[in-house]
Amino acid sequence: KISDAFGMMKHVLANNTADKILCGGITALVMLLAQNKELGQRIRTFLQDRDLTHFINEARELVTTWPDRFVTPLDLAYEQDGKRMEADVSKIVESNELQTKLFPDLGSKSIELYKTEIAKAGSVFVNGPAGVYEDSRWEKATKEIWKAIAACNAYTVIGGGDTITAATKFTNLEDYSYVCTAGGAMVRFLSGKKLPLILAMEKAWERDKE
Repeated sequence: KISDAFGMMKHVLANNTADKILCGGITALVMLLAQNKELGQRIRTFLQDRDLTHFINEARELVTTWPDRFVTPLDLAYEQDGKRMEADVSKIVESNELQTKLFPDLGSKSIELYKTEIAKAGSVFVNGPAGVYEDSRWEKATKEIWKAIAACNAYTVIGGGDTITAATKFTNLEDYSYVCTAGGAMVRFLSGKKLPLILAMEKAWERDKE
């Protein structure tokens, strides 16, 4: 969920758990708008219908506080006459026609940028697909980024239902260091929130030491 993502991002940036955050899916669109890169009224309506526009201000605060820590898309994919097309974000910002489109996937330049960042990483945590991977037109980013994560030398952690479904579709789960089926709980843990079971285990450990 995007709400979980924002809670986690602020926490891992504040305590320097994350060096870089690579943005995909709806989070990427929100982050671009927070950087004053206008994507058009159709995207804003899409966010409004899902009660997500309030995240733009929260995203603006994050990119203002940590401007060098976010990696956002260079280009995005859209549909034209039933086919996948791609456009640079700078072109979308300038084009009234492109601003009538939805953007269900990252573009090829973004994919290569993200793969480069992944190859340099010492550890990688991923939660959520990069696009609407269920449709073959919009699976490219998720497919290529997941393959890059599975093949990299970093310690890799994936979590959450959609994440694992996508990873299973495009890669071998044995290629990841750790696969967590409780994605929501993992995100909350990384957001600095206490989990009841962890608290109970800590208390039990303290009792056993007494």
